[in-house]
Amino acid sequence: MKWLTILALVLFIGSNPLIAQTRKSIRVKAGDDLAQAYSKHGFYRFPQFTKAILHFKNGSNKDGILFNYNILSGNMQFIGPKGDTLDLNGAASIDSIVFPQTIFYNMDGFQELVARAGSLRLLKKPVIRMQAENIGAYGQPNPTSSIINYTNYFSGTNVYNLSINQDVVIVETIQWSFMDNSFQPRKVGKETLLQSLPPEKQAVATDYMKKNKVNFDKEKDLFNLMNELAR
Repeated sequence: MKWLTILALVLFIGSNPLIAQTRKSIRVKAGDDLAQAYSKHGFYRFPQFTKAILHFKNGSNKDGILFNYNILSGNMQFIGPKGDTLDLNGAASIDSIVFPQTIFYNMDGFQELVARAGSLRLLKKPVIRMQAENIGAYGQPNPTSSIINYTNYFSGTNVYNLSINQDVVIVETIQWSFMDNSFQPRKVGKETLLQSLPPEKQAVATDYMKKNKVNFDKEKDLFNLMNELAR
C-alpha cells in the first residue's frame, strides 16, 4: 500500500522574503494535477527510485536500496521490503546518500551537491510552497483574499487539490549553501565564500568578484563562479 498523508499548505503573501529568490513559479488551475504541473515526474527529484548507498555518521554504509527525494515534503524516501514507499527515518545517524549521479548530504535536511571546485562544494535545497487565490464573481481571481489554510491529499507523486474553486501558484525557492572540508554548510554570500576557500583561491574569488557582478541568489552566477574557481 502506498503511503498516504494529509498536508496542510499555507498561502504565503507576496511580502514573504523568499519570493524574491523564486526560481520557478507555476500557475495551476483548480482541479488540475499539481504534481504533473510541477514536472513530468511529479514532486520527485528523479524520474524513478534509484539504487543508492546510504552512509551513516559512524562510518558504516548500506547499499542496494531504492531511494528518491521528495521535494514537496523534503523527505528522502525508499522502497521498503513489501514494496511500500516509506520516509527515511533516523536522520541524526545519517551522513549522506550517494546516488550514481549526485550526492545528498544530511545537513539541516537533505541538500544536494550540484557543483564542486576543489574543496568547495555548492549545495542546493529546493523548497516548494503553494500560493492560493480564491475565485470571485464571474470566475475572476480575488487578489484581496487573506492568508488561508487549505488541505490536500498527498499520495506518492501526486497531489490533488480538494478546493474546487481555487487556483494555485506553485512557488519554488532554492536555498543555496557553500561547504568546505569541515562539512559545515554556510549560506551563500561573499563573506561565507571566502571563509570556505583556501588562501590561494580566496585571491581568485576576490579578483573574479571585482570584475563580475555576482548575485548569490542566481543559479547562473553561482555556477559561473564555481567554474572559475575550478580552473
